[in-house]
Formats: sequence, C-alpha cells, structure tokens
Amino acid sequence: MFGKVKSLRELFEIELRYAYDCEQKLAEKGLPTMIESANAPELRKALQRHLEETRSHVARLESVFSSIGVEPETKSNSILDEMTKAAKDSISHIEDPSLRDAALIVDGNFVEHYEIAMYGTLVNFAQQLGFQGAVTPLQETLQEERAADAKLTELGKAINTATARGATV
Repeated sequence: MFGKVKSLRELFEIELRYAYDCEQKLAEKGLPTMIESANAPELRKALQRHLEETRSHVARLESVFSSIGVEPETKSNSILDEMTKAAKDSISHIEDPSLRDAALIVDGNFVEHYEIAMYGTLVNFAQQLGFQGAVTPLQETLQEERAADAKLTELGKAINTATARGATV
C-alpha cells in the first residue's frame, strides 16, 4: 500500500492519486463498457455525457497536481477495481436488456457515491491545507459527480418501473 503517512498533505496527495486512477480507469474502460452494454437510449446518453465529464475530471486533477507542485501520477484504486468487477458481473450475468440497465444504474450509483465521498474529502483537505488553486476544480468535479448520481437515480426510477412490469425501455 504505502508507508506511514505523517501529514495531511501526504494523505491529500495519496487520495488525489487514487482519484486520478479512478477517473482514468473510468474514462478508458469503465464508462465505455457501460455505454456499450446499456440498452435504454436515455441511459446511454447519460453515460456518454458523463464519460465526457470524466475526461475533463482527469484534466482537472492534472491541474490540481500542478497547482500543488506535484507530478500527476496514479495510485492503484482497489475500491474502484472491485466496483468495476461488479459491473462486469452484471453485464455478463444478465441477459434481459432492461434488467441489465437497472443493474448498470446500481453499479453506476455505487461509483458515483464513492466519487462524491472522495471529492468531498479532497475539497476539505485542499481547504485545510490552503490549496486555493485546488479547491475550485475539485468542487466543480464534486458538483458534476452529484449531478451524475442524481441523473442515474432519476433514470433508474423509470427503468426500474418498466423492468418491474416486464416492459423494455
């Protein structure tokens, strides 16, 4: 994992690297796989929009690294890896398109909730450390993650209702 963490700054940098790993993995493979597997046009569109946002999250994180004088690098994020594995299981084990969409929304909400917690913490750490150049981009990403979670929840209501009735969306 990592050696003894001795300061809030070290912890901030570690968590920033986890976030960078998370966003890169989502942009490169996680979200594209979900988009390919989604059936409902509204879900595909929402996931595509979030993929574009995620690419900007990567760039924002790079600007945060720069603002604190640290080279951008990742630290393997095993939490996201487990969530990605769960999404792959949903995709491979559910044939019904509407039911798979419902499962993808659950998996997507899990990731969004993790990211909301992660970015909320990073914003707080940046504020405590006086990294004003990091606060705004981290807050912007936090707001986008909250909006993505709300959109998935909204889509889930319609998709879950249709799935429960046996209809496809």
